[in-house]
Amino acid sequence: MTPALATFVLAAPIDTTAQWADLDIPAIAAALQSTGVYAPADQVSALEQVVAGAASDGYDLQIVVLETSYSPFTVYRDIATELQSQVGGTVLVIGPSGMGTASDEFSRVELEDGTGEVKAGTSPAVAAQQIYDRATDPHVDWTVLTILLIVLVVLGAVGARIAMVRRRG
Repeated sequence: MTPALATFVLAAPIDTTAQWADLDIPAIAAALQSTGVYAPADQVSALEQVVAGAASDGYDLQIVVLETSYSPFTVYRDIATELQSQVGGTVLVIGPSGMGTASDEFSRVELEDGTGEVKAGTSPAVAAQQIYDRATDPHVDWTVLTILLIVLVVLGAVGARIAMVRRRG
């Protein structure tokens, strides 16, 4: 008797869409396309200033502030990704238990670097400004720097070899 094949799933992606099924994504996307902001009324003005500042720098930033807490925190990134696929640019979703970003203008590293700087309890407008400022800060291009260092080492090795051959001959 031959044993049956067994299938083991070590890791499967979690489908979080059911958690945020209560959100009216088309209405949020429409608000973002209109003003760049979807948030409680008392926060809209300050957030629109952040969006306007980004626009004056040439970036298409949209900010969503949600009052519902979701778990795991990656749900906010899933919401941002869904919205970004509809409106483009950079979408920042801020909630009571986390933040999520999606962008075709900034790398995930740049955005997550910014979200990591935000302190708990920071107002959404201040948090959004901090994330934007961090994402637009000048960054070291490590790829170019690494290539330059490799070229420098190779040139140094070639120069040392040439000097050694000249001394012998």
